[in-house]
Amino acid sequence: MVVFKPFSPYMPIHPEDVAADPYDIVSVEEARAIIARQPNSFLKVDKPEALQENLSLEDWGQLARQELDHLYENELTVRPSGFYVYRLTRKGRQQTGLVATFSVADYEVGRIKIHEHTREVKERERVEHVRATSAHTGPILLSHPPHESLKQILSNATEEEPLFSFTDDRGVVHEGFMIPSRDLARVMMIGATIPSIYIADGHHRAKAAAVVSGMGGDPSQKNERTHFLGVLFPSDELTILPYHRVMTAIAPEEVENMLEGLSFSYVIDEEDGLVLPKEHGVFGVAYRGKYYKLTKRQEDPSLDVAILQRDILTPYFNVEDIRTDARIDFVGGNKTVVELEKLTLEPDRMLFTCHETLMTQLMHVADEGGQMPPKSTWFEPKLKSGLFIHRFD
Repeated sequence: MVVFKPFSPYMPIHPEDVAADPYDIVSVEEARAIIARQPNSFLKVDKPEALQENLSLEDWGQLARQELDHLYENELTVRPSGFYVYRLTRKGRQQTGLVATFSVADYEVGRIKIHEHTREVKERERVEHVRATSAHTGPILLSHPPHESLKQILSNATEEEPLFSFTDDRGVVHEGFMIPSRDLARVMMIGATIPSIYIADGHHRAKAAAVVSGMGGDPSQKNERTHFLGVLFPSDELTILPYHRVMTAIAPEEVENMLEGLSFSYVIDEEDGLVLPKEHGVFGVAYRGKYYKLTKRQEDPSLDVAILQRDILTPYFNVEDIRTDARIDFVGGNKTVVELEKLTLEPDRMLFTCHETLMTQLMHVADEGGQMPPKSTWFEPKLKSGLFIHRFD
């Protein structure tokens, strides 16, 4: 069973002025520009380095807390204890999720399944953020196999007047609802029938919540501290886009060597424009105005990003660890063809485009206790931070 716990969220009075993209997809420069236009942006809380640089980790956390306190005083209001609904609509496609708090114990014993290792530096930062703010400020994206009864409860809740509704600058409609109290027990009972759920995005936030739950604090708030904020969506409603790779400092002879070496195991076609793979086992390559389509000759059950790493990045470019190699960067699949092509304007830069990872693959890896390569999935649309806040002080 998985614990679905109701909570009393703090929510903004003016959500369109507060809601912000997740901290880890916004650069410091972008955050500053957003804050200049949107003074109550939640990026002040989630990305305090945009306000002041070169802070110690402790001072960084305290600044986040100060900004959150400012919002508590001026913009955030507490809502009744219960379960909530977060619905996102993008290009006519909807995803409707249960907003609740989830048990650290379920996470630690594997009922909340992971597919990615956390990085120590990012983990320390998120631990300090949760500790200093005494809150879970960014929802963890969770998923589960479709469950008809839960889906019906969420659908019924969305027939009521929304608590908030606004359209962001990407055209995504964000809506929030409260599940009627009469359905509270039913939601909790449904959790008891689900053997496990999956972290789709937010591994560092989940790990930080687990670490902070074991720290000292107000004993009366222990039950809140041992549960973290999440939004749980059925797997068939989530959209995963590919995560591409960009490499720098690439010499022409390296590319020639790669193409020659891969010709034994891949069909290599030169194309007129950028290749965006439509099927498993196909990769696009763009370098110095030339475009190639690489199609693996034999079926390979591995994830495409893992195949790319094993067959190309490591043997031809000596990329042993894509987390730390300075020559490699990552590009989400939300970029247009024009934006992707601009990335290759520099003569020493090469772009690898990939096919997206499927939710079924993600869940299979998690079920097997495996780990996916970093930056394997780009979920779109992104959940906004600052719309639901789980406070535990």
